[in-house]
Amino acid sequence: MKTEIKNLLVPTDFSPKAENALKIAAEMARRHHAKLIIVHIVHTFHLIDRGGKQVIGAKTVEENLDNAHHALEEIQNRILAEYQLEVETYISVQNVIDTVNDFVEKLDVDLVVLGTSGQQRFKDFLVGSNSYNMLLYSNCSVLLIPENFSKTSFKNILFPVRVEHELEQKVQLSLLIANKNEGKIYLLGVGKTETIQNMKKVYGEINKKMFLNAINYEADFKICEDSAEVISQEALDKNCDLILLADEDENSWKSFLADNFFKKMINKTDIPLLFVKSKLDKITQSEESTQNYDLTLPIPG
Repeated sequence: MKTEIKNLLVPTDFSPKAENALKIAAEMARRHHAKLIIVHIVHTFHLIDRGGKQVIGAKTVEENLDNAHHALEEIQNRILAEYQLEVETYISVQNVIDTVNDFVEKLDVDLVVLGTSGQQRFKDFLVGSNSYNMLLYSNCSVLLIPENFSKTSFKNILFPVRVEHELEQKVQLSLLIANKNEGKIYLLGVGKTETIQNMKKVYGEINKKMFLNAINYEADFKICEDSAEVISQEALDKNCDLILLADEDENSWKSFLADNFFKKMINKTDIPLLFVKSKLDKITQSEESTQNYDLTLPIPG
């Protein structure tokens, strides 16, 4: 099946981080001739203080819904005028992960574009951060856009090869994005001494596919113990605008250990990270609640 990006979903809380992600998503949608879907979550809970007084009730919820409707209408009109895109806006009262996964299935969403704070220090992140849960439980690929990232296209794309998971999907997406951006792919094989033979074989197969597609690319292989360090440094050295990572680049990435590969990657770079997932590859949510949170909370480091 041909890889395409036809429907982009941007969750927004109207913050600067979300606005920056929306701008980049709009540019992507224009290049890919895609539809832009914008959703805002309105919390419908009621809050009672210790004295039994209702602090947040039906009136407040109604005001929040009205405000969201007007804000989304303004955004839609602005994007239509500036980008001439097909735009749909939605308000949801579900938690954001349920909302995103419903839209992935019902609206055929190919990519979720999410604004983040960028680099985070490991000691500062909140275990169980809800935006981190978006990476764990969304049923399609997720693109994280740091708030301070100001480019609107992806001219230099880093494609690390360090595990075998989702490699074909990464190949197809990298070729698609490079084509739409008139960009260049930097293929980087990385492996530890004990895995070097297998990784060189996998890297060689991907290198061959890049060559056969006659694209603008460079390839290199490095032996290392800390692949996150090497990948992030290579991205800086090549002035990359995007790093592609498979959603299971490391079997233990969902743990909260300090040596978690993805946490290291998020800590070491302010470059957008595209976490590649097979679409509608269902993931069962944990018992942990994901209700009522700010989408653009920093991703834990």
